[in-house]
Amino acid sequence: MVRRNRIQGASMNIQQNPFEDRWPLLKEMFETGGAQALVTFISAREDLLERRALFLMASQRISQGQDLSRGLDDVVTISRAAIDEFYEQSVSEADEEQTLLRLQGANILSYNLSADLAPCWPDDEEVRETRHFEEGLRCADDCLRWREQLQKGAVAFSMAWWAQGVHHAGLGRWNRACEAFQSALDAAIDDARENGTPETVGPEASFTINISSGWLEFARWRSGDSSSYDRFLEAMGAFSKQIDRDDEGRDEALVGVQQLQIAAQRLPGQEQTS
Repeated sequence: MVRRNRIQGASMNIQQNPFEDRWPLLKEMFETGGAQALVTFISAREDLLERRALFLMASQRISQGQDLSRGLDDVVTISRAAIDEFYEQSVSEADEEQTLLRLQGANILSYNLSADLAPCWPDDEEVRETRHFEEGLRCADDCLRWREQLQKGAVAFSMAWWAQGVHHAGLGRWNRACEAFQSALDAAIDDARENGTPETVGPEASFTINISSGWLEFARWRSGDSSSYDRFLEAMGAFSKQIDRDDEGRDEALVGVQQLQIAAQRLPGQEQTS
């Protein structure tokens, strides 16, 4: 799936952040005191909009490593605080529309953190520890719950199930990963039916169908089903054909191939009992 979702809306878009001039101070605070010091500072702001804006800016830029050095634990610390801030504001907000906007912020920040912690990105070789997979799983579970409340569509649910599956895979829970990826594929098929597009793997299928199928067959393969390897290669082949076409779907197809290749390199097939 995609690495990050964007948060829309003038008060939540980093390009239009009303507190943009605070970034040098936040950056210095992070570099000198660490992520927790930054969380403490932002949490002490009295204005709700200011807290949202500062948490959003800090979480996005630290996650991206924008002009600074950071580790995954730094990303988790600031992003978890940002998610909690948006969620807590959604609970205390009296206006229903504003409640949903705050919950949407928590939902997207949660997906972004879960995706950031996934072990399948070509530009990110930092070793994932158990605590990272557990946090990613928590984020994915929250996304599934919040997307029900927000009445999201099939693709959004497919993405959240994918995130859950990736972190079960990282923990070596291949049977549970298979269940999550099957749910991701089921949601992708629902979307394909709604849009009249192919429901099975192939160069004409959507990215969501191909990536969900690829991860499902990969998880089955790692679970010991050797027959899934050929179906895994079918998904890789579908992405390769899309890349060769060099059309508007090429970039997504390249992401798909890279994800599955890196997963095969980094995730051994060993089922854990825990």
